[in-house]
Amino acid sequence: MSYALLEKACTRCKPSSIKTYWANIKALAKLAGHAETLPAGGRWISDALLKRVRSMPLNRFKRFSTAGVKAAQMYKVSRPNWSKAMSESTEKYARLRESGKRTKREHENWPAGGYKALGDLARKLHSELGDLENKKTWSRSDLYRFQKYLIVLFYSKHALRGDLADVRHKKPLGSNWIAGKGKHYKLHIGEHKTSRAHGAIQIDLGPAVSQALDTFLPHLRKLTNHGYLLTTLRSGNRLQRQDMLRLIRNVTKERLGKNIGVQLIRVLKVSASAAEIDKAAALQRELGHSGTMQKKYISRE
Repeated sequence: MSYALLEKACTRCKPSSIKTYWANIKALAKLAGHAETLPAGGRWISDALLKRVRSMPLNRFKRFSTAGVKAAQMYKVSRPNWSKAMSESTEKYARLRESGKRTKREHENWPAGGYKALGDLARKLHSELGDLENKKTWSRSDLYRFQKYLIVLFYSKHALRGDLADVRHKKPLGSNWIAGKGKHYKLHIGEHKTSRAHGAIQIDLGPAVSQALDTFLPHLRKLTNHGYLLTTLRSGNRLQRQDMLRLIRNVTKERLGKNIGVQLIRVLKVSASAAEIDKAAALQRELGHSGTMQKKYISRE
């Protein structure tokens, strides 16, 4: 089975979502004993495998039940029990998120200091790059070292999903791009999970990230020609989304002792603003209107 068949079966899915589904389908197949290649038929998406998936923690239950449903669509086979399991896991996860209670996985991987821990880690990584300051010609290893810092720094400021891996710096820029100079860089994410509902994400990057980009991009352009912001160490090819996500988890595990992915990073950032969010929600309840309407009531001088 091929990636193209998943694209054909998932016509309304975002490209970034298809990449995630594909990675999760391969992980599910590996769990079923098919580590090398996906089987030609869908018999392996069985009730016995679903039983194993149901016994997993909620986040993995949700991830793998969805992967099973998408794989069944790809194989054009009916798997109603998997669809029910996906709905069940999604509802359970939504209730848990709405309750505001920390999940077991979040509790185990919550760093001391919360979201600020990523900023501290970025500063630590930057302190280890002194040898690159005055080095005119970087090697691919130098580029990768700085890139690791750049990724952590970025996510310590902006809690995107995995879309940073899809950003281009070179024309044709496409939907997701970064551009600028000096202390003024802009990030445009036109293709993301909720772009149909919420439109493009546009961010004016702060001085720390902009300065890092100003150092990084000239060397990236000399050493690569794929046009994307992130690159691999060995081949110099574009760094794929799943590999960037793995890099983040590996760095945080090694340096903080915590397995932190982008989903948890998003939770960390929102949780850091919990007091302000609660205050805004209380004001909405008092005035009896939505957050959108509340913005319309703001009068700025």
